[in-house]
Formats: sequence, structure tokens, C-alpha cells
Amino acid sequence: MDTAKDARILVMEDALRRLNDIIGNRKLKFHVEYSKLVELLQQVGSLVYEVKYSYISAEKVAELEPTNKIVESISTFRKLLEHSIKSTGYKPTTPKEVLTHAELFYCFRIIERFQYKLRHYDDDPAHAVDIIAIEISQAQPVADSKNLTECRCTDGSRIWKILTNIHGIKIGTKLACAVLPPVEMMNIISEAMFLGGTPLPESTKLGLLENPSSSILDQARAQVLLITKRMT
Repeated sequence: MDTAKDARILVMEDALRRLNDIIGNRKLKFHVEYSKLVELLQQVGSLVYEVKYSYISAEKVAELEPTNKIVESISTFRKLLEHSIKSTGYKPTTPKEVLTHAELFYCFRIIERFQYKLRHYDDDPAHAVDIIAIEISQAQPVADSKNLTECRCTDGSRIWKILTNIHGIKIGTKLACAVLPPVEMMNIISEAMFLGGTPLPESTKLGLLENPSSSILDQARAQVLLITKRMT
């Protein structure tokens, strides 16, 4: 396998770069042991190239010691942050803080599910990010915007905020979305992206979407390729 071009590895590497940017630029607005986080990221950084240029099968990449250490280190990183957030009672208030907070947990999700993707998916770029089924619980037009709608959605385990320009969004509709790097629009943070406006069947189970349609995969693939272009 050409691991240097595998989208799952490139998206994981991009997530690590995002974490380095957050920590390196001290974007966190609560007390945290930056020295410990920097140490963890340095340890991980020294391992990435062993994974990226291993040129072995995906299943074997998943079992590499450097891969295990990357995932374990980022899991420790997440636990340190969650402890700091809980102990300080921190809640993001400004759009910039909300964006940083959302980006952190996007990165954690990507890295902590990295081995699962290597073991259970092929190398189609569409599978480098999670494709999930959500149900819209709230939808309202964005003030001062002609075509944006702010949606509050659930995947059965957490709440997602998604901004969209899809018309005719209705409460109770189930849609496919991709968990992508969060973005800010009109001072609102969108944590994922709808993959088209075609409703999923009412019987669709919320959460990770099983057997996405070719149209859904095409749209997810296009978004992943935008990420990987920066990494090659």
C-alpha cells in the first residue's frame, strides 16, 4: 500500500497539525499544562513518518507500535484537556473559542478512530472521515444571511450544530453528514457538513451510516480530497 498517499493517514496527519497549531499558538483559554501537551505532541510527531512511509498493508499499519503510541498519546492528551476543562468549569464563549473547542474534539475523533478505519475500511478517501446519519431537531434561518440555515441535530449520542445552504430543511428529517474540520460562518461554528439534501429512509439508524449511497460517498470524497491536497 502507498501509505504516503493513503487518505486515512493524511487526514490523521492533518489532525495532528491542527493540534500542534492550537497548542503552539496557545489558543486554549483555560489553565492547562502546556509543557505536558507539547511533550506529547513532540513524541507523536517523531512517530508519524514511520507510519506514513511504512508501505505495508493497512491492517499491518494499524498494528504498528508507532501507530499504537500515536493513538495512546492523543488519548492521554484528550484526557488531560477534559480534566482541565472540568476542573476549571470552562465553557467557550466567543466564536473563536467555540471554533478551537470544536476543532480539538474533531482531531481527537479522527486520531482515536484511525486504527478502526485502517482495519475496517478500504482506501477510498471517502472513508477517511466519519459519515454519520443525523436527525434534525431544530432549524432556523441565520440572521443577516439570505440562504444559510442553522440546524441542531442528533446522531443518537451527541448534539451537532450544522450550517447549511440546503433549502427546505425540515425538523425530523434524517440526513447523511460528514464529520469534517469545523468552520466559522456568520460567527456560528458548523461542526459537520450535510452530504446533500436527500432525506435518508425513516428506518435509518442514527450514528455511523452503514452502506452510504454512491452520491453520499462522492460528496464525502470530494471534501476529504480538499484536506489531503494540503498534505501531499
